[in-house]
Amino acid sequence: MTVSANKRLGLLVYHHPYQNRVARSDVDIALAAAALDLEVHIYFSGRSILQLAEQKNISEALLPGGYRAWAALPDFGEAKLFAERQWMDYCDSKQIRLLMDVEVIAGAGMKLAWRRSDHVMVL
Repeated sequence: MTVSANKRLGLLVYHHPYQNRVARSDVDIALAAAALDLEVHIYFSGRSILQLAEQKNISEALLPGGYRAWAALPDFGEAKLFAERQWMDYCDSKQIRLLMDVEVIAGAGMKLAWRRSDHVMVL
């Protein structure tokens, strides 16, 4: 049984890359929500957007893989990703390519946007 496609789940991502030893905890929730046919809007706060960086060297830090799984999200369902302008500008200035397309949203606009969701989870 699937959930109605008109329900929107807002996911607020606050974890910086490698902050958590379980690298896939955030992305697994997003994948599960998309698989349930929910409309998923993912809001990356601050440097959490760096979870989407295409190139990461985790082997030297002895950290688990998993962040590349974000690229699988479109295979499970529709999702929109959002990040703050200053962090998107940072990625551009450092030539950090992201695994997926991300829409720029102002900090105050982000708060208004996630409030339009039927349910919100902080990751």
